[in-house]
Amino acid sequence: MDSKVPFSRLALIGVGYIGGSAALAARRAGLVGSVTGFDVDAKAGPLALARAVVDEMADSAESAVAGASLVLLAAPVLSLAGLLRRAAGKLAPTATIIDVGSVKQSVVLEADAALPGGRFVGCHPMAGAEHVGVGAADPDIFAGRVCFLCPSARTSDEAARAAALFWQGLGCQVVSIDPSLHDRLMAAVSHLPHVAAFALAASLTDALPLIESNVLPGRPTTSLRDTIRVAASSPQVWRDILLANREHLLPLVSELEQRLRTIGAAMATGDAAALEAALALGQACRLRLVK
Repeated sequence: MDSKVPFSRLALIGVGYIGGSAALAARRAGLVGSVTGFDVDAKAGPLALARAVVDEMADSAESAVAGASLVLLAAPVLSLAGLLRRAAGKLAPTATIIDVGSVKQSVVLEADAALPGGRFVGCHPMAGAEHVGVGAADPDIFAGRVCFLCPSARTSDEAARAAALFWQGLGCQVVSIDPSLHDRLMAAVSHLPHVAAFALAASLTDALPLIESNVLPGRPTTSLRDTIRVAASSPQVWRDILLANREHLLPLVSELEQRLRTIGAAMATGDAAALEAALALGQACRLRLVK
């Protein structure tokens, strides 16, 4: 690697909020020389160019990765296997390939099957918010955040070092974790909360006229705003995440359904003791989770 610029050219596949934020942060940190982007959404390109997220936009993933020293996959999770297979033949032998997906085990297995030489490192920066699109890209979102690295048995030491260098350069604390353990953990701490937020927001569909006519427009109560915040996230991105991690997530969804039924049954029968016990259990778990 060039001692002045660790990665001479970054290929950004998926020019959205997280990918765009990473490219901006990498530019500012002096980690990359130039950035070539590709996105299936043609509207992403002009804004990414205008914001200097990328230097150029390619017309395919294959052409974007050709000659890149670092490839950052920031597209929806279920699209990554196809992207990896199409791009494999165009990758430089020494290129490092990383991603930002919230699901790791399936992606790591697909990458190992598609790519030679152990050059892929599964990554998940625990950064960002519910924003959508490159217009919201923010280079500051990675500072002080954890980035999980999920190498496989095939991952080369050089690729693992390159991935760690990149995320540390963006301000992340790098933590290595087994891909399967990562997915079990994320199902509980990230994916289930998103399911709950989307479902809670959708459950208010019929009540929207009442809420909108009696609350300042766009200014819900603090409790509602806080609990549905992440429901503003991209449905396309989260569709893929929930499907890709359904093995670990579905038992938690069933548990959430059971907790709701318990509360509903106690309310329906007027069982104050059972209702208080159900609420107290939730409070106790919350106090352990949030210090």
